[in-house]
Amino acid sequence: MTFVCIAIGVMYGVKTFLQRDGGLSAKPVAENGVLEPEAGNDNSFEALTNTDSQPALPVGEPSMPVIGDAGDASTPAEQPVDGGIAALELLEEFLGMKSLEERMPHIETKRPEEDLIGSPLDGPLPEVLGTTVDVREINSIEQTVDYYYHVVFATADGGQDPQTMLVRTRGTSPPKVVVDPFLDLFGGRFARYAEKPSEEADTFQVIVSAGAFCYDDVPGADKKFTLDVLATDHTKEIAKAYFGKQSKIGAMLRDENSGFTYGLAKPCTVFMRWNMEEDPEKPYLEALDIKALNWNP
Repeated sequence: MTFVCIAIGVMYGVKTFLQRDGGLSAKPVAENGVLEPEAGNDNSFEALTNTDSQPALPVGEPSMPVIGDAGDASTPAEQPVDGGIAALELLEEFLGMKSLEERMPHIETKRPEEDLIGSPLDGPLPEVLGTTVDVREINSIEQTVDYYYHVVFATADGGQDPQTMLVRTRGTSPPKVVVDPFLDLFGGRFARYAEKPSEEADTFQVIVSAGAFCYDDVPGADKKFTLDVLATDHTKEIAKAYFGKQSKIGAMLRDENSGFTYGLAKPCTVFMRWNMEEDPEKPYLEALDIKALNWNP
């Protein structure tokens, strides 16, 4: 009887072990030996590692770094056309054109054609000593790509006149040269305004760089910052404008998300006036507002 009881116990133990082993082996196994996830398991290996559905990110041109996208992310079909080669070719052709008539089909401006007659665009430009690419700005919302270039012109006395020029593409349209900043800077429109006091306020598309202090002899210098107005980065300023620490521009400098910081030369659209009320004996050029951190019309 003792032997029979032991035999029955051994048979029951073997049966139980085989049932448990069969339960494990019943789960599906992949070819590589890894257990397949159970249905409804949100933490599956595939869900964590599968990147086949992720869209490829666009790659910027190595010679012209992308400094930002002013618009929201969009589908590839909504992205503006990136035509850096066509933009540079147009700029080189534009610089070699001889008349306003030749240039008109290739420019973007808010000025009527009659205002361009007699401007630097209405004739041959000086010899170009060199053209280098600077940066590219993409705005997905407005469907534009802006290409900035440093262009060095020869001067009559054998010197150099470095300038910043902008070529823009809109959607799938051919590129255009944005000429209003060129006229404000190379054409001397801002320099003439900054030369002597005027009753009229005006807007200019220029390169600006904000200084954190004001050491110049202007009224209330301890309550002001300085705005250097340049033709291109790393050059002597054309003129200096000033703004209060508590002004709109001062508030932009305090806002880390504004895109405007101390010491960074940036193409901007700036609204200015001559302040002749604070001290009539010391009129100064006052920057009232940065209307845009770009050169849009």
